Amino acid sequence: MPFFLAICGHKNSGKTLLGSFIVENLTKKGLKVGVIKSFHHEEIVTDFPSKDTWLYREKGAFLTSLFQTSLFTCYFGKSFFSSYQERDLFTFWESIFWDCDLVLLEGFKNLDSVLKLWCLKEGESPEEIKKNLKNLLGFVVISNSEHWKKLFPQENILSLERGKEILNLVEKFLSKEPEVLLKVNEYKIPLNPFVQSVLKSTLEGFLKALKKVPEKIEKLEIKIKF
Repeated sequence: MPFFLAICGHKNSGKTLLGSFIVENLTKKGLKVGVIKSFHHEEIVTDFPSKDTWLYREKGAFLTSLFQTSLFTCYFGKSFFSSYQERDLFTFWESIFWDCDLVLLEGFKNLDSVLKLWCLKEGESPEEIKKNLKNLLGFVVISNSEHWKKLFPQENILSLERGKEILNLVEKFLSKEPEVLLKVNEYKIPLNPFVQSVLKSTLEGFLKALKKVPEKIEKLEIKIKF
């Protein structure tokens, strides 16, 4: 199950630079990192009238996808976000990025439930930003970290100049992610380590009695519709 982390900030504050740094360095360590970038322009960019995908959406398809050799693009139907809440959106993302260790959300400052890093720009006040932001882990600056720390000594300010501190912070939260995910009616059910262990070992025992199951089991997903 992936851990979600939002990288927030105003335009040209260094969000993509920070995200690219995290992706590159965690990938080198063998971790799988996914990225979802928020795009605020509502006009159609890749899907337009006369295209098959556009026609399917117009006819009411809940979700349409375009599969190419190295690209997979999803187009949401009109009913998708009208019925989806924040909880449902994460459920959808988790199903797509299930095999990732980390999913970076570039933008998405209004998603209250996700942890965030805010990229500071010159002239911004951390105190003002914190008033409208929930689940903030800290601030990130691209350079001149000592200057920022002198201005705001009470804040947790990280810098790409000392990128290892950022990676350590992210990896600390990655290590807390549970190995077993249980959802009932799309609601995530909290499980303590003991229950996780029991479920994992029980299912593993059943699988060993089945034919054609790989000897080495790396990941298991079960969905039951009642």
